[in-house]
Amino acid sequence: MDASFAQVSASYHRARETGQLFDTFYDLFLKKSPEIPPMFASTDFPHQKLMLRESILEMLSFAQTGSGREEIERLGERHRQLKVLSAHYGLWLDALCEALSRHDPRFDSGLEVLWRSAMKKGIELMSSNTPRVLA
Repeated sequence: MDASFAQVSASYHRARETGQLFDTFYDLFLKKSPEIPPMFASTDFPHQKLMLRESILEMLSFAQTGSGREEIERLGERHRQLKVLSAHYGLWLDALCEALSRHDPRFDSGLEVLWRSAMKKGIELMSSNTPRVLA
């Protein structure tokens, strides 16, 4: 395990210890754009939070080892069906970093750079065939 991955992984676990990371994430994410709340209008949030937890772990694993590519591609396809745009991924990552900053007492700008780098590979794969704007 390389040092940057170890730091991101430790950050994730520290933030999860509060029990509020995913609630904070969705509170922040839903406020990022008026386009986002309608996408979650009929969402089962307890289930969605479990899916987010798993997705973050898959994306971290993909960034570190390249494994799980098929799952991330499926997730990207699901997001395309939901009309998720490329710009939404940036808002998602911003909300994630903000939530982490609130729940990981060691989160700082250096750790944010590592997080953004770790998530970039999976986001690029998921958004590779995603429209930038609605047709």
